[in-house]
Amino acid sequence: MAYRDQYSIRQGKIDLYRRTSEGGKHQSDAWYCAIRIPGQKTIRRSLKTDDQDRAERLAESLWFDLNQRSERGLSLNTKRFELVAKSFIKDLEQKVERDSKLEPIKQEFKPALLRSKSLIVSKYLIPYFEAKKLTDITDQDIANYEHWRRTYWLSGEGAEQEAITYVRDGRKVSRPKLDREKKEPNWNTINKELTTLRQIFEFARKSNLIEGREIPIIKNVRKPRNLKSKKPGLTEQEVKHLLQTLVTRYHSQTNPKHKRSHKLLLHYISWMCLTGMRVAEAKNLKISDCRKFKKNGKDYLKVFVYGKGTSRELIALSEASIVLDKLIYFHKENAKLHGWKYKKDMPLFVDQYGKPVGSFANGLNRAFEDAGLLYDVRGDKRSGGAFRKYYITHALIVGNINYFELAKQTGNSVLVIEQYYAEIDPTERPEMFIFENALSGVYDDNPANKYE
Repeated sequence: MAYRDQYSIRQGKIDLYRRTSEGGKHQSDAWYCAIRIPGQKTIRRSLKTDDQDRAERLAESLWFDLNQRSERGLSLNTKRFELVAKSFIKDLEQKVERDSKLEPIKQEFKPALLRSKSLIVSKYLIPYFEAKKLTDITDQDIANYEHWRRTYWLSGEGAEQEAITYVRDGRKVSRPKLDREKKEPNWNTINKELTTLRQIFEFARKSNLIEGREIPIIKNVRKPRNLKSKKPGLTEQEVKHLLQTLVTRYHSQTNPKHKRSHKLLLHYISWMCLTGMRVAEAKNLKISDCRKFKKNGKDYLKVFVYGKGTSRELIALSEASIVLDKLIYFHKENAKLHGWKYKKDMPLFVDQYGKPVGSFANGLNRAFEDAGLLYDVRGDKRSGGAFRKYYITHALIVGNINYFELAKQTGNSVLVIEQYYAEIDPTERPEMFIFENALSGVYDDNPANKYE
């Protein structure tokens, strides 16, 4: 590439020129600059103007900004969003790999977090911001992203897709679009993506690629008013039906490996219903965290749980001791069968080969679907969290426990229990609403109420 009209300003620290293509064809009238900063490579930028006076002013301004960045130890090369986002994911991969050597309870960065962030970055953030330089992304770009994301599956790029294609374990996999992928994402989904976007900018700041003042304002979407936020739960009859459906499937199964998986899932569902634990708490739970004790001649099971950055002790329902004994027996039998060693400090939920179960999601989806319970009456999909809601609601209906005691037992606030979990049908305990002598002397003895 040849240069023309080339000259220097700032005592040779800035060169201005125009480009000429080979053979002199298709030459541009736009001005470019080459800036020299002490200790740095020459930086070339397009000034995007054919006005010479304006080009000089822009070059001077750019030279000043680059000198300031150099003095503060910041990178002089403005990175494209795509490169920074990929570096963010690579950094997260390293953190996950580092934490994988720790006990689950001490892990801050887990594979599930990496999968979630990687999907958000590759599926939505990079396709939208890919061509932009990090410092060129403005507050308006963030607002435009929110609109683009809301319409992605309705009238945007996602609407044209018949199936979803992704890579799993190095293989390309394709599946039909889910129902939730055929409608506008909810406010919480968009907020997760905006949170990831904020983390990418913060990663860039810590990497000295940008300054804090160069980060655009990224505010979370407000939760819509009057939004039904009750979590999908299960009634006692539905839990019994689910367990019976799984038992039937267990008896009809001929493959020993699948049979043992069904049995483990049965124990998991029972345990979750009898303790009200969070899914993450059950995943972190060790056998040694479960301790039996006596008080006033009665047997109890105390469970130490850890999740969401906090820990607590809870008292499980009496049947949980039976489930615990069955799980221990189940693990000891599998240890003999497959040649691994049973230990009390191992996770409570491990598979037949002694490996911690990362997630019961697939098995639960199949079990819920077989029982016709995958979705509740509002169309919300059930998950392992439904058992926690069953425990809380059931405790309020039949248990001798109040909201404050239940909040301490479950690790929630009273407000969270009321807003997200408690769903009591008054007809299940009509006797609660009968008060003796409630209007004695006010209604019955009133002369106006006497039959003439």
